[in-house]
Order: sequence, then C-alpha cells, then structure tokens
Amino acid sequence: MADRTADDTELVARAIAGCEASLAALIARHQSSIVHYAAQLLARGGRRTDAEDVAQETFIRACRGLGGYESSGPFGAWLFAIARRTCLNHLRTERRLARRAAQVAGRTRASDRPDDGVIETERRQRLWEVARAALPEHQFTALWLRYVEEMPLADIAAVLQRSPGAVKLLLVRGRRRLEPLLADFVPYVPAGNVQIIVKGAM
Repeated sequence: MADRTADDTELVARAIAGCEASLAALIARHQSSIVHYAAQLLARGGRRTDAEDVAQETFIRACRGLGGYESSGPFGAWLFAIARRTCLNHLRTERRLARRAAQVAGRTRASDRPDDGVIETERRQRLWEVARAALPEHQFTALWLRYVEEMPLADIAAVLQRSPGAVKLLLVRGRRRLEPLLADFVPYVPAGNVQIIVKGAM
C-alpha cells in the first residue's frame, strides 16, 4: 500500500521500481485536476466523457514515459504538459475549438432566475467559456494554470515550454483581452479588475 504522505517524487521512484500502489496514488492525486483542465480546454458543453478519456490517455502516456520524468521539476507540471499536448491533439482531430467558439458567441442568457448559488456557479463557468472562446489556447492555459490550479510561474513556463517572462506577458495580454468581454457579464465589477474576476471564476 502506498504512503499517502509521500511526495510525488517518492511515488514516481517507487512506481518506476514496480510499485503499482504508488502509481495508483499518483493517478488518484492528480486525476481531478487533469479532468477539470481537459474539460475546459475541450469545451464539450458540460459533457465529461471526452475529458475523462483524454485524462485517461494522459495518464497512459505518463505511465509509459515515467522513466523520462526529471525530478528537478514538479511532477504536476510535467503531467499538465502531457495533458495539454493530448488535448491539443484531440482538438486538432475533431476541430472542436472553432465550433465551440461559435456556439458560445451565439448563446443567449436564460430568462429565469435560479438561486444565488446556481447563479454564481453558472457565472464562473460562463466566464471561463468566454475566456476559452476569446483567447488563444496558450493564453487560456496560462490563465487557467495560474488562477485555477494556482501554479507558480516557473511551473507554467515548464508546461508551455516558455520562459517565466513570456508567461507573465501571456497573463497580462490574456487579462487585457478579456477585460472588455467580461464587462458584459459582470458589469458591477469596476474596470481594470479583470484579474480579480478571473481569479474568482474557478
């Protein structure tokens, strides 16, 4: 049985040595985050099947390439890099990104008013739908990893294979591009506070 208090590097070493429990612990630890990210990037309108399939493929690829993981960097960042490539391959094959962007642009608001908790959840989902439709994939991923996964700049740089300075620029440009769009959905938020809006829209 794997030690749940062990860090990722220890679990990876044990998994490479053949410990199936350690491998299972790694998957369990990161599965939810990978599925959540894949669901956003694939934009399947609430359907989780593709996201879960892509997450499974991500872990299969990670297991096969586990020996190539360098412990000098966080395992989570290495895993997200694999997830990102897997998602992009999936999107290229199905050409979903363009279709979903058009669907989001044409979607109208519902006229009925649910309770405040539902409204808040839908608002957050809608904000990320807007971000997904409006931003290039690398800007969207940078924002998602920073404000949802709360990943440090250095780790985001590893995922995107860019310098930390380039990641900062992606974040600035992404927030700047989103600001006029988000005003349509949260008009009560003062201009210039797009960073707060995005950070709260998990």
